[in-house]
Amino acid sequence: MYSVAINLFFLVLCLVFGDIKFGAIDDYFMAAVLTGAHGTDYNPHLLFVNAIYGYALLPLYHLFPKIGWYYIGEMAAVFASFTAIGYVLLRRCGERWGLLLAMLFTAMFASDFYLVIQFTQCASILSAAGMLLFGYGVVRNPVTLEGRSPDRDHVDSIGPKGLQNDILAAVPFVLGVLLMLWGSVMRWQAFLMGMPFFCVGLLFNLKQCWKFKWVTLAGLVVMFVGAYAMHHFDASLYKNAEYAPYVDIQGPRAALGDVSNYNQNAVYEDLEEMGKNGNDYHMLTDWMFYDTETFAADSMRNIIGVINHYRDSIERGQIPRLLLNALGSSLRSPLFWSWFGFCILIFATNRKKALYLWASLAIVIYLMTVLLGMGRLVYRVESGFWLYAAVLAIPLWGSFRYELPRKLVVAVVVVIAVANVFTYATSGEMVRGPGSGELRTLAIEDSTDYNQVFAYIDSQPDKMFLLSMNAYMRFSHHKNPPYLAEPIGSYRRTVSLGYWTPYLPEITRTLAEFGVTNPIKDVVHDNVVVVNAGRLADFLQRHYYDSVAVEKIKSIGEMEFFKYRLVETDSAAKEAE
Repeated sequence: MYSVAINLFFLVLCLVFGDIKFGAIDDYFMAAVLTGAHGTDYNPHLLFVNAIYGYALLPLYHLFPKIGWYYIGEMAAVFASFTAIGYVLLRRCGERWGLLLAMLFTAMFASDFYLVIQFTQCASILSAAGMLLFGYGVVRNPVTLEGRSPDRDHVDSIGPKGLQNDILAAVPFVLGVLLMLWGSVMRWQAFLMGMPFFCVGLLFNLKQCWKFKWVTLAGLVVMFVGAYAMHHFDASLYKNAEYAPYVDIQGPRAALGDVSNYNQNAVYEDLEEMGKNGNDYHMLTDWMFYDTETFAADSMRNIIGVINHYRDSIERGQIPRLLLNALGSSLRSPLFWSWFGFCILIFATNRKKALYLWASLAIVIYLMTVLLGMGRLVYRVESGFWLYAAVLAIPLWGSFRYELPRKLVVAVVVVIAVANVFTYATSGEMVRGPGSGELRTLAIEDSTDYNQVFAYIDSQPDKMFLLSMNAYMRFSHHKNPPYLAEPIGSYRRTVSLGYWTPYLPEITRTLAEFGVTNPIKDVVHDNVVVVNAGRLADFLQRHYYDSVAVEKIKSIGEMEFFKYRLVETDSAAKEAE
């Protein structure tokens, strides 16, 4: 009950005083894909999140279609995870120490997870909480296959009472496996990154694992088989002709848009020497690639081949410096200090397990080194490492021999509660950005009246609006809040020329209804309007047409609407090179 009450308190603070948004634009658009905003029906194909999550939410969307169940599901995941961690802290440390530690832990991270909620962090905290429950089950009183509990407090474990004790003893294993499976659904890679910490945590409790080897083995088999089966199921959903173009473009899209750890000037010059236009390359790096001919997947891969020659290589001598910089940044993260504090408690209560500090630190350093080499170390991923390392220290604690005075515990809990009410009330909108970890708001400064923008689009039902990726993303900040679902079809006539949504089957079908088969090439159609992409004429004349004119037909704040037209007799398309 304490753990539930603590999490309800911080959840209410976040909902009342915080800025309720997704921590990542990806979550907003996955929720929009799920609710059928880009088409005419629900679509559980979520790309980054396993489709099982989408299928699990479909019955709720059918019953209550206006509610944003994707967001509520993520919030429920975080709440369940914090509650599980708090429960184990209370059980391992006793009521007073456990209450204090659970309050401190939740206070430090509630804002990071409830107010910057996104699928990667969801996967990390779900998996970490599941691993903790599993580890707690090992050191607590696992049920044996003989139907008897080995815990000395349950000597009379024969009969109905013994069966009840066995069931209770199995609960942490079952819940732990379920949370880990849920974590693997939310993001497979984040789940896998927790496995080294999980294995080390079990290794430090090898004696207990061996003593109850059949239960431990059964739990691990169910978890791994279940996780890989669900991952295989999700992957199989994209192996059909309808999704082939969509899947084919994802690798090149990410390589050109997400990664910049290479010499871009050298790539530009090489492409020019090869007879390709460097401006086309710049369009790709600016996420302007929805052209099915010039920017076909094979063409994009050829450019990636050039990029690979100019990747920034990290020399061995640079790794220590980069790691020190990354670890220095970690010192500003509450999760680092949680890990450090939890490891100190191992020293204080169970010194035999003290090597866990160095083992877990070695895993963190190794994973950070790998991601530094890829240029992909960001706060939301790095914080996951410290989260895994921190919570898996809890099962290694020994007994807390010093009992805290009740009045002291109550006083400290009240001070923490009051301090957090004041902090959230005065600066609840300030959160750690999921990319850099710097304190900031999630709001974007933009004076545009988006009600006028949406009204203008709605007033022309016969037009298809093709958007730059930046404009497309800005729409997400001014449509429905995350707790409300985007209606079916609300994005049908607003299609991005970049991002990960191009080539989705429902978008391809909608474009075809408007006579658009190659979006960038077909911007010259009478029924196509382009938003915030007024420099396509050069590209069009270079690849498709003799002469193209562009006119700004409307401007609403920072949203500019353009109409591309073929000039008089030059309307015949040239053969694409």
